Amino acid sequence: MLAVEGLEVAYGNVTALWDAAFDVGEREIVALVGGNGAGKTTTLKTISGLLRPRRGAVRLDGEDLTRLPPAAVVARGVVQVPEGRRLFAEMTVRDNLLLGAYHRAARPHQAERLERVFEIFPRLRERAGQVAGTLSGGEQQMVAIGRGLMAGPRLLMLDEPSLGLAPIMVEEMLRVIEEIARQGVTVLLVEQNTEHALAIAHRGFVLESGRVVLSGSGRELLAHPRVREAYLGL
Repeated sequence: MLAVEGLEVAYGNVTALWDAAFDVGEREIVALVGGNGAGKTTTLKTISGLLRPRRGAVRLDGEDLTRLPPAAVVARGVVQVPEGRRLFAEMTVRDNLLLGAYHRAARPHQAERLERVFEIFPRLRERAGQVAGTLSGGEQQMVAIGRGLMAGPRLLMLDEPSLGLAPIMVEEMLRVIEEIARQGVTVLLVEQNTEHALAIAHRGFVLESGRVVLSGSGRELLAHPRVREAYLGL
């Protein structure tokens, strides 16, 4: 479904990705893991069209997305939920969600998608009229993911969805991500919590210093000595 081919991305004179390559199959959960500065967020921003690579390509079903503007990437079904949630704190939960269906193709489906989000996150139905900035961290992450789902993604890219959440909310987020995938949405998951990410991933790729250094099934990577030593402390 998605093919990332030989990406080289730089911030000025600092190269953040070096010949990065991986693929994501339809209806998969694929985890992209690694430490701080490994290039995970840079990869998502490049797929989304927010960054332009020096070299390489991003292809969706064979179509090159590399030079498309972000709005055109979203229109093709590739949606990123950013790290840090990025909600409009003074707006209600409902209004934040509806902004996810802003582009023209999504607007006719607002009502049905909003209902779907409320089915996945029943708590948001209860909080629909509440100002987003007054929600707990876990509830705000629900809104961020729900907003992404409002766009009707084929591929949902999640950047650090467990960041700053209590352990019980982390478990809930993992359950939700698996449910989203079961409903037919492909998920590319960026997570610093390697153990949690690989536990639910069909496949995973390990980024180190801008390069993909390991790949395999989630189970294989969890058992790999390099992953266990560097990321699991075992």
